[in-house]
Amino acid sequence: MQSQRPTFQIQLLGDHAIVYKINTGQLKDIDPTLLAFTQFVMNEKINGLKDIILAYDTLTLIYDIIYFDSNPYLFAHTILEAFNASKNNMVSIEERSIIEIPVCYDMSLGIDLQNAVKASNCSIAELVKQHSEKIYTVYCLGFLPGFAYMGEVPNAIQLPRHPSPRSKVLAGSVGIAGKQTGIYPMNSPGGWQIIGRTPIKIFDPTSASLTLFKAGDQVKFKPIDLELFHTLNAHEDVD
Repeated sequence: MQSQRPTFQIQLLGDHAIVYKINTGQLKDIDPTLLAFTQFVMNEKINGLKDIILAYDTLTLIYDIIYFDSNPYLFAHTILEAFNASKNNMVSIEERSIIEIPVCYDMSLGIDLQNAVKASNCSIAELVKQHSEKIYTVYCLGFLPGFAYMGEVPNAIQLPRHPSPRSKVLAGSVGIAGKQTGIYPMNSPGGWQIIGRTPIKIFDPTSASLTLFKAGDQVKFKPIDLELFHTLNAHEDVD
């Protein structure tokens, strides 16, 4: 028996964008149907479509008003009907590959780690275990190029943002803010609770893909020691 397929709400966003919102309620992962619809739109290579933005429970299509269909609302329904009629209208979460990110949770790098374990009423080892055992979904990219909002962080180690952001957080810093975790792709001001750092470069303006992540990816953190961090460190720690 097939489960009932979730439905989409369609809205025009100004005069150059279409937003599809899926009605799955409480967000725990990006819905497989939304992932499949995103891939379907990408594969169609639609003339005049400038950008495809998947985030949380929405898909936004940015189009060129000069070259695009003269009736975007009609087009929005037409492409959705074509997707519903296709055979490839589901992506299994289990089929997605997992991106493994090495993280050093040493206190010299996890500058909020001591306060984090006090707030969570656990040991450093337990906090690291809980943070690194979970497989996270990238909900969206934002704030900075390549900054991936991932969730959900286990309840026991969820931490609030700092009341006032730091003026500088180093590239590769791994932080927690509420239910989400993320990695600062470059040196930046920031208010997340920093519990570790990865030596991997997350954003590279010279690469074709620019960033390591995209919405819908699955990510798992792998604890490494401080020596290996310094061996692998690709960041330029310049003040």
